Amino acid sequence: MGIFQFLFFFFLLFTLYTPMSVHANTELRSLMELKASLDPTNKVLESWKSGGDPCSGSFVGVACNEHRKVANISLQGKGLSGQVSPAIAGLKCLSGLYLHYNSLSGEIPKELSDLQELTDLYLNDNNLSGTIPPHIGNMAALQVVDLCCNQLTGNIPTEIGDLKGLSVLSLQRNRLDGKIPASLGNLVMLRRLDLSYNRLFGEIPTTLANILQLETLDVRNNTLYGNVPSGLKRLNGGFLGDNNRGLCGTGFPTLRVCSRFDNMNINQLEPFQSDLNDTVPGVNSHIVHNQGHCNHTHCSNPLRFPKLPIITGIITVGFVFMFAVFLAIFHYRRKKQKIGNTCESSDGRLSTDHQAKELQRNGSVSPLVTLEYSYGWDPLGDGWDNIGFSKEHLDKFRFNLEEVESATRCFSELNLLGKTNFSSVYKGVLRDGSVVAIRSINITSCKSEEAE
Repeated sequence: MGIFQFLFFFFLLFTLYTPMSVHANTELRSLMELKASLDPTNKVLESWKSGGDPCSGSFVGVACNEHRKVANISLQGKGLSGQVSPAIAGLKCLSGLYLHYNSLSGEIPKELSDLQELTDLYLNDNNLSGTIPPHIGNMAALQVVDLCCNQLTGNIPTEIGDLKGLSVLSLQRNRLDGKIPASLGNLVMLRRLDLSYNRLFGEIPTTLANILQLETLDVRNNTLYGNVPSGLKRLNGGFLGDNNRGLCGTGFPTLRVCSRFDNMNINQLEPFQSDLNDTVPGVNSHIVHNQGHCNHTHCSNPLRFPKLPIITGIITVGFVFMFAVFLAIFHYRRKKQKIGNTCESSDGRLSTDHQAKELQRNGSVSPLVTLEYSYGWDPLGDGWDNIGFSKEHLDKFRFNLEEVESATRCFSELNLLGKTNFSSVYKGVLRDGSVVAIRSINITSCKSEEAE
């Protein structure tokens, strides 16, 4: 009897332990694959060891439930730069996934929908791309979905309307387009819906006004149009619809009051056509009528003219014209300046030649030597011959080349005060002891000939 009891007890332990061991090994393999995908450099998740125990507390960011199954992964702001691996579907008991504020890229794996116990999904503030997988509508336990601040594209899946327990849906600052699904009105527990800074168009579904728990609806910076459901006025400041040119409504401080043109059926218009209707409201009915007719006959709408190429052409022609005028003015000013410089240089040459001849006629030795007295008085300056000085008195202040060479000690380098490419200035002492500055133009030695 004792042997049978022992065998039964051993069999019971084996049957209970084996599934737990297999399940633990499955989760460990999933974590290792997730680690390789999230942290390819192995700098952040180094503590995740293939032979370790995820529930021992040694795995950074991993927490287990009372059944020793992975229930929470919190790796927000860790600097992860990889991708979300489909292997995450192996963590069947995961209830919280927090991977926000990282640099993750790639697409959101559709296998994520296998996590039927997941309540909190935070993938915001990454570089995720692709579309939102419609399978997300199968995750019935979801309460918070935050996918904002990524590069997601495509439409908002209508399947999200099946998440009856969802309280927060944040999809702002992506590249989502299309219309707001009317199925979002089925989210009876929704408190916050943020769809701002996307490329959504169309009207705001009236079903959203039926969500009694809704506190905040943010649809700013899209291309929405039409009359905002009056039931959303109860949100007061909780409704944000700025920068949607086509939106209108009564009782909303940031919106214009609707006119009779806004009551027309513009749901069939494409986003860029709604902008045209806002600027030219008088043609709305004609556009709608023609478009409805063209949908059946495949004809073209004559009012859908290419505005952008025309505007671009006008701007280009304007720039070319301004550039041509600038070149003409520049060429004219350059030509005028060139003529003026030529005249000035000619006058300068004539003046120099005239002065040289005058100096030679008056008995000066060289037109290339000028004197300047240190105390600023020039006895040979203009005007002194008209105030009573005799010619003999003025002749005392005329010097020949020998006297100049004597005053400068034959243009010694010791007396050199300054030098340029065209002249040199020397200190000189005259026979009466006066200190003068002597400028020599193009003279290289005492024995060189004077330049013409």
